[in-house]
Amino acid sequence: MRKFLSRMALVLFVLFPLFAAAQSTITGRVLNEKDGTPVDGASVVIKGKTGGAKTDANGNFTIAANKGDVLIITSVGYTAESIKVKDASNYVVSLQKTDGTLEEVIVTAMDIRKKPREVSFATQTVKGSDIQESQRDNFINGLDGRVAGLTINSTSGMAGASSSIVLRGFNSMALDNQPLFVIDGVVMDNSSINETSNTGTGLGLVENSTRNVNQTANRSTDYTNRMADINPNDIESVTVLKGPEATALYGSQASSGAIIVTTRRGRKDGKIGITYDNSFRISALTRFPEISDKWSPGTNTVPGNLFSYFGPEQSASTPKYDNMKNFFQTGFSQTHNLAVETGNDKSSIRGSASFLDQTGIVPNNNFRRVSLKVAYKTTIKDIITISPNVTLTYSTNDKPKRGAGGYMLNLLIWPRTNDASNFLSPEGKKLTLYSSDPNGELDNPYFNVEFNKGQDVTLRKSASTNVTIKPTKWFTLTGIFGIDNYSTNGWSFYHPLSAILSKGTGAH
Repeated sequence: MRKFLSRMALVLFVLFPLFAAAQSTITGRVLNEKDGTPVDGASVVIKGKTGGAKTDANGNFTIAANKGDVLIITSVGYTAESIKVKDASNYVVSLQKTDGTLEEVIVTAMDIRKKPREVSFATQTVKGSDIQESQRDNFINGLDGRVAGLTINSTSGMAGASSSIVLRGFNSMALDNQPLFVIDGVVMDNSSINETSNTGTGLGLVENSTRNVNQTANRSTDYTNRMADINPNDIESVTVLKGPEATALYGSQASSGAIIVTTRRGRKDGKIGITYDNSFRISALTRFPEISDKWSPGTNTVPGNLFSYFGPEQSASTPKYDNMKNFFQTGFSQTHNLAVETGNDKSSIRGSASFLDQTGIVPNNNFRRVSLKVAYKTTIKDIITISPNVTLTYSTNDKPKRGAGGYMLNLLIWPRTNDASNFLSPEGKKLTLYSSDPNGELDNPYFNVEFNKGQDVTLRKSASTNVTIKPTKWFTLTGIFGIDNYSTNGWSFYHPLSAILSKGTGAH
């Protein structure tokens, strides 16, 4: 048997170069059948095999294949084509557009739409359907991995967590480095409240802070960035303009780039469309930090404070509790979207409603958002086009405290010999471990999320009207009028017995 296997291995070793030699490099180009323009991003795969290639901006592709293989070429908005590899090493493939496919457009300043080849600067466009398929509650997170040079960071994994977005790195040490957001031609605010912008004594906007924004913004409370108010299902497309291009169109306020969002309008086929979709998701932690349980509380092998960790070595019989794993819960999120639309080639209207309810993995953490939007468009005598839209968003964010004195740091420090879930006495008072003074030790993480918490409520109203007058083919006059207004009312509460307070008086 061993001799047989050795011979088979020798045969395979000899024949392998022959098989490898049969595989050759195939090049080709994918074009639009109608106008001969290259198809960028088309997928080229070998039927029945894994792997493949993508076409570049000129429609070119390179792939390794054997004679007789079948190449399948697909692209969004085109009918798939297949070719059989023969003796030739270069192929030209023409793809036919599918019926009803809209040609890609780029939205620039003043909500002006142009074809990609009509602009002289580099842009990247993300379809609204791609953002919706990502199932992200904050549409900014839906852009992650879809735009080159785009960095997105979420402040935490809690429900309603804010996200920051940076295009091609930081360009200022003191000012806001986030790009400008423009929705339907109107500049929209994406600020987040900074608790320490007024030298630690009051509230203000992050970009008005005189300190390092990344160090101080939302240190203990996350107020969510305001682009989280946007319903992802209302988005038709997102165009990303980077530094110089954005500055040329919008001025210095767009020195860090611009994110241009175009929202959906009503249909034009004269029919009534009703769309409802929902999504349900659960979230759970899968990795936890390793916490030492070898040593009992103390210092230099001497028993002592419960929140120091180099006392005597613990015996094998000492009971231990996995407070870290037991603390976190399974998060749940549900989203419901309803849209009604109708119209013809002269007028169209679309109304949408969205409801989001997100429960986080941290106890007592919940984010809810209700969004209503109406968009209308009408053309008068093929000369004047008016496109008004109104959006109303109401959101609430229940959140525990974070940072120094928050639940996470205390959870890491809490001794494993104590069951952290047992944090109240039968009389409902705070249980202490080391000090008789409840203000003299750390807050139990369960106590923290139960009694030290906050809430903010945001009401946002935005509206815009785009008026375009085109009396001749060579003259167009466009005006955009818009308003964006929101108010956030928030409160924070610390229990009178919280260790965060130096005086047991509470704070509200």
